[in-house]
Amino acid sequence: MSIETTLYATLANNATVAALVSTRIYPVPAPEQTAFPYLTYFNVAGSRISTLPGVGDGVRKRIQINCNAETYAGSKALGSAVIGALEGNGYLDLEFDLYDPTTQVFTLVIDWSFMD
Repeated sequence: MSIETTLYATLANNATVAALVSTRIYPVPAPEQTAFPYLTYFNVAGSRISTLPGVGDGVRKRIQINCNAETYAGSKALGSAVIGALEGNGYLDLEFDLYDPTTQVFTLVIDWSFMD
């Protein structure tokens, strides 16, 4: 199973995340007119980690997860739920806030690294 498939399943099956977004979890881009709040995700970077001959090489993928909401507090609450759902599975690389004045969407961006 791919990291993206596992990520979707982990988030969709987490009670706190599902209570906020239901099944509105999409690889970028989200469908037009998607109700708020919702999540989008995509692969930012990946690298193969070489090991000794005869040992399977690992793969590290950094996935960006965008927590989109109509309010700043909503994006932060969704981000907190996502981080809670992912704890123990990889690690947080980066977290920052965005606001798009044209669409009036608040986004908490989470970059999370996974090993496969």
